Amino acid sequence: MFLSRCPLSHTRSGTAGSEAPATGETSLGDSLGTFRRQQDILTPAELAGMSVDIVGAGALGGAILLCLCKMGFGITNTLTVTDFDRCEAHNLPTQWFRPSDVLMDQAKVDALAEMVGWVCDRPITTACDRFRGDESRRLGPVVILAVDSLRERQLIWNNLRNREDVQLLVDARMGAEVLEIHCLDPRPSRRGTTRPAGPGTREFYEESLARPDEAFQEPCTHRGILYTTLGAAALVGSILRAHAREEDYPRHLVFDFRNFILLAHGEGHGETQF
Repeated sequence: MFLSRCPLSHTRSGTAGSEAPATGETSLGDSLGTFRRQQDILTPAELAGMSVDIVGAGALGGAILLCLCKMGFGITNTLTVTDFDRCEAHNLPTQWFRPSDVLMDQAKVDALAEMVGWVCDRPITTACDRFRGDESRRLGPVVILAVDSLRERQLIWNNLRNREDVQLLVDARMGAEVLEIHCLDPRPSRRGTTRPAGPGTREFYEESLARPDEAFQEPCTHRGILYTTLGAAALVGSILRAHAREEDYPRHLVFDFRNFILLAHGEGHGETQF
């Protein structure tokens, strides 16, 4: 029987047992004018109340978390990462932990929290558990899915689709060198307020979940490399910046890293290929 050695939910900032500062308090790094050079692009003050749940602490979830922390998330809002998995050797080239974390059988969320503490001095809340979307706590209002399979996304969506607290769902999917991102407001009360069956609607998203057996199927030696997850994190960060500033952003985006092809369509974009 597998027994997790990590508590189901706790807050980390790089030091075991440390307490998170109250929302709005700043670390030493944040108090030194860290964000002056991006103040016309995005400031931490604009993120107040825009808390984020990241589901998955692997290559993609870790890259997204680091990107958001460096952008200023986690100062005036809360960052929560949920994953039940533990650090393994085959993850080292693409994921955000050390060989010593593998030797200690460290939970990925704990290793990720320590990494964020070192490079950002920023507390995050972690849950060493499987995210199901029916958690009793308040979620989001932003939820980012960075899980391994469409089947897992289906299970989560079956619960999220009935909640009113999640205002933006960002589903980032990576298959080898192809990235796909879906963005939508999943609240039942918002159904029918967007173009029927178009990008950003529940119908469009559910269609993308309908055939899990037809999803990205790659051999074990062609599943991922670091630069693709870094690129994915950059695009997710850009989407959240636009969302915070109430600007338009694509509701469906596909990027082929190998062939340098970007397809984006949705609100304010129509359908555009670069």
